[in-house]
Amino acid sequence: MTNKDFAGLGKQLLPNLPGFSVKGPMTFICPVKDALRGLYFEGSTFDEKFYLWTFFLPLFAPTKHVSFNLGKRLREPSGGDRWNADTPNLIADLGAAVKREALPFLSGIETAEDIAKAAAAFQKAGDPYAQQAIAYAWARSGEVTRANEEFNRLVRLLDLKIPWQREMAERAETLKAKLLANPADAQRQLEDWEVETLQNLGLEKFRQ
Repeated sequence: MTNKDFAGLGKQLLPNLPGFSVKGPMTFICPVKDALRGLYFEGSTFDEKFYLWTFFLPLFAPTKHVSFNLGKRLREPSGGDRWNADTPNLIADLGAAVKREALPFLSGIETAEDIAKAAAAFQKAGDPYAQQAIAYAWARSGEVTRANEEFNRLVRLLDLKIPWQREMAERAETLKAKLLANPADAQRQLEDWEVETLQNLGLEKFRQ
């Protein structure tokens, strides 16, 4: 299936999703602030089957791509996580899954503090992405002491010999220093990163 096909599915779900918009395979809550929250259709070039994710993505932690480190797949009626586009009652089944699984999950993620707490549920040993979300979210919420602790935990997880992890560590250390020296400066940096991420994702016009 193509992104155009997935956009069509998303648009068919919109009547039961007030406040959501569609862009390609994403159906998400608008306006977008602090985090991108919504649904993502992940397809295959080989068949008509697909996954439907519900996820959130902190925008103030710079990224160039949507990822599902902070998300989960919605289940189809038989309990599996792989949907078939040829299912006769597809839209009704999708709508029921979204109402049952996605909306309760997404409705609890509104503030930066909510983001930090929700990300904690996705922490896995050795995986820095959830920890990065937690640290940046506490920084965004203005909780300097808590954020400092979480930044220290993040840096300890990272292997500085690996380029992308070293970059993550350097950015975290930079933000931590700004947060401790001048919290207002740190907030401006987080806002700049949010704008940058939205530009990378092509979602600038959906920003609050």
